[in-house]
Amino acid sequence: MGLRKKTFLYSIALSVIMTAFVIGYFVLMLPSLYVDYVMNSNLESAWDIQKRYMENKSYDNITIKNPSSAFSLEVPDEGSEIYVAGKFFRAELTIRDDRLQTILDDIRNILNNTEQSDDLQYIEVSEFEELAALWKDELQDIFAKQSLIAKDYPIEVKVEGKEESGIYKGEYYKFHSMSDGIIVYEAGVSGGNYSYTTYFAFARTDDSFVVTILPTMTPQMEEISPIVMGSIPMIISVTFLVVLVASRFFSGKIVNPIIRLAGYAENARLTERFEADEFDSDSKDEIGALGRNLHELYGKLRDNYEELENKNRILEEENERQEVFLKASSHQLKTPIAAALLLVEGMINEVGKYKNTHEYLPEVKKQLLSMRKIVEDILYLNFRAENLIQEDVSVEMLAEELVKSYSVQTENKQLNVTIEGHGIVTADREMLKKVVDNMFSNAVQYTPEQQEIKIEISDRELCITNYGVTIDEELLPNIFEPFVSGDGSRKGKGLGLYVASYYSRLMRYRLEIENINNGVRAKLLFLY
Repeated sequence: MGLRKKTFLYSIALSVIMTAFVIGYFVLMLPSLYVDYVMNSNLESAWDIQKRYMENKSYDNITIKNPSSAFSLEVPDEGSEIYVAGKFFRAELTIRDDRLQTILDDIRNILNNTEQSDDLQYIEVSEFEELAALWKDELQDIFAKQSLIAKDYPIEVKVEGKEESGIYKGEYYKFHSMSDGIIVYEAGVSGGNYSYTTYFAFARTDDSFVVTILPTMTPQMEEISPIVMGSIPMIISVTFLVVLVASRFFSGKIVNPIIRLAGYAENARLTERFEADEFDSDSKDEIGALGRNLHELYGKLRDNYEELENKNRILEEENERQEVFLKASSHQLKTPIAAALLLVEGMINEVGKYKNTHEYLPEVKKQLLSMRKIVEDILYLNFRAENLIQEDVSVEMLAEELVKSYSVQTENKQLNVTIEGHGIVTADREMLKKVVDNMFSNAVQYTPEQQEIKIEISDRELCITNYGVTIDEELLPNIFEPFVSGDGSRKGKGLGLYVASYYSRLMRYRLEIENINNGVRAKLLFLY
């Protein structure tokens, strides 16, 4: 999944979470917060009305949210009067029934004997139960038997009305024509901090006219606004927390692979030849693709680097070879050139025996042929190094051919030469012949008289072992370096094994020489 799609899905998921949070808040939390707010507001209003009435014994200058529903009852410590006051009235209730007066005195005793505090929190529950029993057993019976307007009613009521203009104000009115022939008149008024909506429904039946009145409290924005405003800090905090957690999760999904990718690139930079493990990522987005492409790029750089190293190594070997052969050829050419010049100069000056030109001109020719042979070997070496001809070669036939060419030397030294095994290899025949010739010629040259030379052949290697002689151990580590020879009489030589080793590497073979018990073993390993 691409980063663009991931980001889009992340935005959708975050929007869904935030929407669910807001809906959950308004459905589950807001109603309970509203109820708590209204209950606390009503509690504070009751406390405020009680406090102000206790100070002034009047509802004047008291602001009430619902002036038509609030009133206070005042029971003096003595007498038969009880006072009731509200925003629109003040009433005096005088008890005329002796039993009711007795009950009132009992109530006063209960309240006066109770340990009180400002909030009356120490009134015993049992005492409220006792008051309730008075109403049930005696008061209810007294009032049930009397008519409210009877002259002998147990309580005399005197009401003083109070005009409070401006408390209630008309707001609007409208008519609604409903189904079934019902017409509803809607009127809105406000009083204090509350608004009221009253509905008057009118309809005609077959034999009568029906009117229904329904007063209701009008919902106010002022009631819900404090709840919402008070919830804003919580909403902001929760929203910030949700966004923070979601962003942390999403950024982790994006940033962590980038951090690992940066670490992977740093490790690859610090390693030699960009040898870094494969970038571990199951991600299918652009970051995963970048990691895989980067690993592939490092692989190609590593291959190119190795190829370049191989080419540099070959160039270094070639430069070394050319330098060695230049020195060797210069050194080898020096002797025949000096000899030829000496002979020619003697013949020109007719000095002593050199007057006999017929005898010494062949010697000059011999020295010139030797120089030509050296030059041809150098040119042949360069040619064969650049123009390898790969073909199947019978190692057994090649060995037999070389042994035959050295038959005079082996017979003179009475050497026993044996050939065992056979093998077919893919190689440049002339170059392979040069290598084997060098191996066998060294064996013939250094093997003492009447000793044995064993040639063992297989498809994997050619092994020539000569007995009765060993190589100085100090010389073995440098045996393939130029001008290294175990024969002190051959100063300036020692190029044979160096050339053989160089030819072997060109054919991707390996030449090894080691001492064995009373002998030397030279092995040419055919590596493919």
